[in-house]
Amino acid sequence: MRTLGRVGWVSLAAAVWAAATVWAQGLLICRACGKEAREGRETCAHCGAALPKPRAEEAPPAPAPAAPDKAAQVVRAAAEVVADSLRQALECEPKEPQVALAYFQNALAAMRLVPEGRVPEKSAAAVLQGVERVMQTLSRGRLPCKKCSGTGKFRLDMSKVSADKGSKLVDGVACPACKGVGGFAGFRDVAKVKMAILQGRAEFERRQMVAGDVRVGRALVPKSLEGLLTNRQRALVMTGVPVPCKSCQLTGRQACTACRASGWVPCTASGCDDGVLRETQTATTRTAKRLNDEQVKRCPRCDGVGEIPCPTCRGQCSIACKTCDGSGHAPRCARCSATGLMVCPKCKSTGEVKGAPCPECKGEGEVLCTACRGEGATIR
Repeated sequence: MRTLGRVGWVSLAAAVWAAATVWAQGLLICRACGKEAREGRETCAHCGAALPKPRAEEAPPAPAPAAPDKAAQVVRAAAEVVADSLRQALECEPKEPQVALAYFQNALAAMRLVPEGRVPEKSAAAVLQGVERVMQTLSRGRLPCKKCSGTGKFRLDMSKVSADKGSKLVDGVACPACKGVGGFAGFRDVAKVKMAILQGRAEFERRQMVAGDVRVGRALVPKSLEGLLTNRQRALVMTGVPVPCKSCQLTGRQACTACRASGWVPCTASGCDDGVLRETQTATTRTAKRLNDEQVKRCPRCDGVGEIPCPTCRGQCSIACKTCDGSGHAPRCARCSATGLMVCPKCKSTGEVKGAPCPECKGEGEVLCTACRGEGATIR
């Protein structure tokens, strides 16, 4: 066998390097003879040497998973809160209207995160009507008739027969003042309404916190949704639940001080003494009474009751709240114009500090108002 010289070894190394280079470009080259082999063969057709197995093509790198659409997640989660709060409000309304009010308000706040058209029109209308309906149920009531003491029956004056018999109720005859109803439509005791609203709010918060919800102002939402909210979205939710006036707690009413919340004041007719007219004694006053004369003369203004409806509250026992002018809401925040947002003091609304996202506003350029804490109203 002839030994290769220095030149031969160099040529052989160059051939092997060339073969490897060509193979790397996708061709199959025999390492023994340096000739190209057919694809799919295991041995070289020229020299019969075993051919190297083709390299498996490297699979392209898997594409990075697309980042989740944060805005879509917020809309989807908020729509679920609206539907769930509306369902629970309708379930509570017949027996617990005060709790239903808090659920209706929660649905109204979450609805501000959902674009128009994503919430069914029936659901949106049900939320708005529910708030008004429940407030009417809580604040409206029936005031007892003073003439019949709430019985609705005619009160017959028996003093014409005997002075010591007074009066009695007559079955089957309606009271002319209230038409047999026994009272008049009016406002319930303001103190009781305020207490009911506060108790309903406390029960609503207890139930939702047990379910794992967290606070966003006066609203309660799932923790997963709260973590996705931007400062602007957070302010939308927080300003969606009205901050109640501390004096009237959304009722817009306060107790009438003129009648001490009774709806009645003493009769002011001249000569009326607890419903009885006192006769002025003169020189010509008759001392003897005729047969048909009444034993007691009733005051025509109060009809013998001795009291008349309070002119200040018109017998309703309450008047419009002087603190909020009857709106029931706390005054609007002047610093943020009730938006709940203000310019970030650190980055001056640019969203950046030294080329990096502002740590105060997370690059949004705005933060929750420090005066109202994002609720859009001044809490007194």
